[in-house]
Amino acid sequence: MNELPRRRLLAATGTALTGAVAGCMGSDDENGDGGNGNGNGDGDESADPETGSETTEAASGTLLGEISLENLDDGTHTIDVIVEFGDGPEHWSTHELAEDSGAKLERNWPTESGSFSVMFRLDGGKPTQVTPARWNDPDCVNVFAMVDRNGELTVLSDTDGGPCGDGDTALDDAEE
Repeated sequence: MNELPRRRLLAATGTALTGAVAGCMGSDDENGDGGNGNGNGDGDESADPETGSETTEAASGTLLGEISLENLDDGTHTIDVIVEFGDGPEHWSTHELAEDSGAKLERNWPTESGSFSVMFRLDGGKPTQVTPARWNDPDCVNVFAMVDRNGELTVLSDTDGGPCGDGDTALDDAEE
């Protein structure tokens, strides 16, 4: 009776993470220049979206860990996922998620740090693109895309667990 169901724990964790990172949740494409959107002029943009030319960040870059999808809504939703490194897509998949279901993508993209972007499209709508700059260019990032109870897409990150850490996180514990 004291055991908390995995779905409820994920919903609560997602809500808590959303509140915790709300200040860092600006869309990368809001300013239209592909930059990090933080407005501090620090020049940490990963690539020029028009020419694809890399900047100095590409020398070190960020490791893309795991990508997970979750549908907390009452209806079925389709999420398209495209992972791009450099010149083109490394991963492209479409996932139909029934009510209260999820998926963990097979990690078939480069396992070295670099410059990348991940694009999500919910139900054929407007794509949401994220880059490591959205989360202040961490060394490693796991990406979690969630369809909330209102049927809206939210993209969160985690810099611990899976390839990014020792696996000792609340989300990993919930799956055990």
